[in-house]
Amino acid sequence: MKTKVDAVGRITGEWGRWQLRTVLLIFLCKIPSSWFMACIIFTAPAPRHGEFFCKPPNTVGAQNDTLWIKVSHPQKEEVDDQEFSIDFCNIYQDAQEHAHHYYRYERPELEPRVWEEPTSRNMNIIPCQRFEHRAEYHSVVTQYDLVCSRDILVSVTQFFHLFGVLTGGILANHLLKYFSPRNVMLFGMITQIFCGNLTGLVASYELHVFFRCLSAVCCAQMYTAGGVIMADITGGVYKTCVSTLFEQFWSIGVILLPGVASFFSSWSHLYMAISWPTVILIYLWRWIPDSPRWMIQRGRVTDAKNILLQCVEVNGTRYGLPHDIDQQLQLQAQTAMDAPPPPGWWSIWKGENVVRNLICVHLAWSLYIVVYYGMLLNIRSFSREHLEVNTAVAGLSEIVGTFIGLFLILKTTRKWLWTGLFNVVAGLIAYLGWLVPTDLPFDARVALLMLSAMISKMAISTTLSILTTCTVELVSEEKRKITAFSAICWARFWLLGAPFIGATVIFGMMVPQTAFASLAIVGGVLTALITSPRTISKEALGGSNRATATQMDGIDNKGFTTGPTLNNPIFTNITKLAAPNSNLPPPMVPGVWTTKHHDDSPPV
Repeated sequence: MKTKVDAVGRITGEWGRWQLRTVLLIFLCKIPSSWFMACIIFTAPAPRHGEFFCKPPNTVGAQNDTLWIKVSHPQKEEVDDQEFSIDFCNIYQDAQEHAHHYYRYERPELEPRVWEEPTSRNMNIIPCQRFEHRAEYHSVVTQYDLVCSRDILVSVTQFFHLFGVLTGGILANHLLKYFSPRNVMLFGMITQIFCGNLTGLVASYELHVFFRCLSAVCCAQMYTAGGVIMADITGGVYKTCVSTLFEQFWSIGVILLPGVASFFSSWSHLYMAISWPTVILIYLWRWIPDSPRWMIQRGRVTDAKNILLQCVEVNGTRYGLPHDIDQQLQLQAQTAMDAPPPPGWWSIWKGENVVRNLICVHLAWSLYIVVYYGMLLNIRSFSREHLEVNTAVAGLSEIVGTFIGLFLILKTTRKWLWTGLFNVVAGLIAYLGWLVPTDLPFDARVALLMLSAMISKMAISTTLSILTTCTVELVSEEKRKITAFSAICWARFWLLGAPFIGATVIFGMMVPQTAFASLAIVGGVLTALITSPRTISKEALGGSNRATATQMDGIDNKGFTTGPTLNNPIFTNITKLAAPNSNLPPPMVPGVWTTKHHDDSPPV
């Protein structure tokens, strides 16, 4: 026998002013999270030619930098235009000795011609170890000499940020076993301010990487705990929309980031600028409620009741509050505590047609999340002069893609197939970047390269929104939580490699984009192989009622959707008792609040 009881869902309803306020406040947590992820675009811009050179030894009394560069740095031939330029990453092994040869001349006419090699010069070339920077913007690159062979360390900083996202999500799920989601959010906010400021203030590269990782851990705690609250207080089509649109505020943060960065000429100041706005979130935190379901599951009935009283007060439905709310909440709490433990990870692979779907969805998650973040960070390679505009365009592409994904979720029955085909076509368009002529005006060439990349970015955002919302549809209700956790952890593990795919830009500007487009095409094929039922039935979508309660299987069946109930005497009784305009439960009567059915009977 199974028992369905959900007093919390019937009191809160699927949607109301209370849910709207809470969801919008939690959405704001995504903005600083996106800033910390994407700030590398502005804190570590690729240096321009001539902004750095090998630092001369203190024993060389150089009159100016130009003289030292003449002596120390060899020439190299550019592959693209067959012209010679200065190789600032290497120096002649005997540069120090020959520097004195050049500097002895007191009159300019006696100075040897540029690039005229002294007699008996040693042509051995060695890598430079320390650099002098002449950039207008004080970046991570200039702070820690991240040029030439050390350029890969820029990708390493991003790797540790993504490692923090992975471990932060795992840590948040562990903390939620002992601390309420609201408190985990607050802890993440406070520690993010502390770690974010230290990330921009430390003097060593190692400490910078360490605190950047901790900042990502804190950000992951904020939006992971916030997601739990949103999922627990919404239902039906509203829950689907909230889950899909959660990423929109990430994209809004990406759009806002260039404006924030434009006010600062130092990477250190930028880190402080993206850390301190979280103080506003701490102030707004007072209006974010805790999860009443989390309280019920741990027997904290009084706390859950207080949250529900706030809900009906804000939603204006206090007049319909049942008189025996305490007994109903006690019953739900007892049911939750007596429930069997949740299924383990191995159990998700059992079932008809489950293995193929889960393999495809796990692989799709790992591919798309790598391409999603990699494509965004790769705009650094297109043009430093257009970083601000390109970043904003990337954010807008993500927003459009998310809305396309929401449309496919709500309006189509073959959402996996359509999004897969979209990515295959968009990936092929990304390949066209190779065909952009090199002799075009600079602005026009950058615009065409961005167009080829952002169509694919849009398609990737579409699929990622569907993966975020619909992955749990592939398994039964009781296995959804562990399935979502498995897919996200698997994806974030492979996400660690995204910065190093972007580092292949040293082999050519189009190499990273080609790699990301190829991954998107493979992901499109995998996505098209997934099959699942329609997310929201046409009946529920057409007749969704904000006040309809969310049913739970045991205690966690928040995926209940409304449908025709004319032939069901239980729901007929509810309709009569709640008429004409009440959106809250009727008085406690047998067969209304608790319904029992046999295990082998179809679920209500």
